[in-house]
Parts: sequence; C-alpha cells; structure tokens
Amino acid sequence: MSQRYIKEIENIIRKNLEHRGLDRARLVNELEEAAMELLSSSTVLILTGFVIRDSLTGETDGPIGAISLASSLEQLGKEVVLVTDIYTKDILYSCCSVKEVKASIEIVPLEKAEESCYELLKKYKPSHVIAIERPGRAKDGRCYSMRGEDLSDLVPNTDFLFQKSKELGIPRLAIGDGGNEIGMGKISSIVTNFVDKGDKICAAIGADYLILAGVSNWGGHALSAALSILTNTMLLHDNTTEILLLKSIIASGSVDGCTKKSTLTVDGLSLEDNIYIFERIRNTVEDAIDIESNETIA
Repeated sequence: MSQRYIKEIENIIRKNLEHRGLDRARLVNELEEAAMELLSSSTVLILTGFVIRDSLTGETDGPIGAISLASSLEQLGKEVVLVTDIYTKDILYSCCSVKEVKASIEIVPLEKAEESCYELLKKYKPSHVIAIERPGRAKDGRCYSMRGEDLSDLVPNTDFLFQKSKELGIPRLAIGDGGNEIGMGKISSIVTNFVDKGDKICAAIGADYLILAGVSNWGGHALSAALSILTNTMLLHDNTTEILLLKSIIASGSVDGCTKKSTLTVDGLSLEDNIYIFERIRNTVEDAIDIESNETIA
C-alpha cells in the first residue's frame, strides 16, 4: 500500500522537470528505496547551499528541503549534521530556528575544502551522506550555474564528501533539479544530451540514490513524506511553517536562484505554486496514514 502513495509523491515532484530536459530520466522506485535506506541511518550529513554570484548569498532552493528532511530524521531519533559554505550559513541557522532543528552546522572553507570534508567524516562517522541542491564539479573540474557561469572561485569543493563516502562504503543520496548538482553524474547521459549546456555543466559525481524534482526543496519534502508513510507518522510541517521558512531565509539574505531577487519565490516559481506542491505532498501523506490507521483498526 505504501509503495503506491510514495510513487504518487514521486510523480508530484516531477512537475517542471520538462522545462530543463530532465523529464526523460526515469529512476524507478528511487524515492522509496532512498527512504528505506534512511530508516537504517544513525548519523546523517546533509550537504546543501548554492551560492548566487550577484548577491553572494545562497539561493532559496535547497535549505528548506534540507531542514525539512533534517527535522524528520531528528523526529525519528537520528543525529543530523548540516554542512554548507559561508554563503548559506545564516540561511540554515534561520531555518533551524523556525523548525527547532538541533543539528550542528558545519562550514566548509573554500581553501582546504577536501581536508575539511575528510575531517567531518572522521569527526561524525556518518552512516549516510545526502546532498540537496549542492553544486557539483563538472568533468572539467569546474563548478557551474545552470546558465554556464563558472562559480569555482566561490564554491568549496564538497564533491570530496561523496567521493570519500563511496570509498568508505557510506550510502550517498542526492536531490537535484538541473543537472549541475552533486549526484547528477548518475544520469550524465540524460543531462548531457537533453539539458541546455548539459555537456558543460553536468556534475560528474553520482549517487547511490538520486531524487529528481522540479524544485529541489520538493525533493527534501518528498523524502520526509516517504519516511512519514513508511513509519505511519506525520513528519512534515504544515503550510504556515513552510511560508515562515521561506520568509526567514529571505530575511537572512537568500535570493531566488533564477530571478536573483529577494522575493518569496523559489526557482522563479511563486509562493502559491510552491505551496500547491507542498500541499499535494502533505495531503498524500495524510491519505496514506489514514488508510494505514483504518486497516490497523479493522
């Protein structure tokens, strides 16, 4: 029964993928398998933050999804560590305040980024590593925006977290919406052939589980929703909190990654558009939990 509802959520978050050419990618049961994997987790590193050069702050997509997932994992008794750079640090702190997330926040510096990532793995010994809307290095070793803008001089190379995790046998999950994020190497042929500037911007590094979403925040909510369904517990917040999260990160300097403006939008989509998707995800969870509860009573 749960599989049907998780599949429905997977379909909900695919909205808008066709605008970037990623609708051609079909990753069967990836959301359910990723959620099942996280049920066995103990300590989870969640990596997020995508800097916008014009404002030198992180964009509105990524942190909200990361905090949504962090909160869900903490409710399930998992330890969570949030990892980012200086541009998204304050944004994550504001999100944690709204959601009362207790996770530590670690900042990876531009210089000696690989050394910093290695120290994080030694310090926390994570069972799982997740990247949500985090820039990944392309095959040329550089880091790009969707427009092909080189961001390598701003973005610490956090690919190393995924590279070293693979060597250590740590499961790696990733969420993205454009092809230039960590984890997208898993579908490099799709990105290269069907995404605008895909051959240039495609992130080289892959993931064990990759969740594609029209907006990466939706992917974080989707993972929280899948965990909710599998545990028969509502782990997602409500619409009011979702709006508060967006308002809080705008107040902390975040901007829309597409418009570059300080507005209540994500990837050029209005607040109403984002809340519509969030409501559909949450309503699907409510339906699944209600049916599960009724079956248990019967």
